Amino acid sequence: MGIGFEKGDLGELISNAPDKKRTMDFIIPHKRSPKIIIECSYLVTISSGQGDKSKTEISIDSLIKEHYPKAHFLGFVDGIGWYVRKNDLKRMVAAYEDVFTFHQDELERFKQLLEEVFGEC
Repeated sequence: MGIGFEKGDLGELISNAPDKKRTMDFIIPHKRSPKIIIECSYLVTISSGQGDKSKTEISIDSLIKEHYPKAHFLGFVDGIGWYVRKNDLKRMVAAYEDVFTFHQDELERFKQLLEEVFGEC
């Protein structure tokens, strides 16, 4: 669609919450003025770390709302591991404004969101 992206740390979180910030998977279009921030989680196996990931995403959501109130915080979640750990999945997706999988219908829905945010590409 011709929309750029970056990955990495967000400047406001480095400055204001260095102990809580984390590296973002996709920052669209760039770190200076993000409109969409995406975290991806694809799990094939189950682990207790999934509970920690859900807690982390909730914490990051609060920081993004505080420092980037106009940005959309989205999640891409897929994999059988999340099917088994449904409670962790519920907690984690509550942090996101919207959640997508890698199914073709979901990718089309994501494309529509991009068009709404950035206009026809």
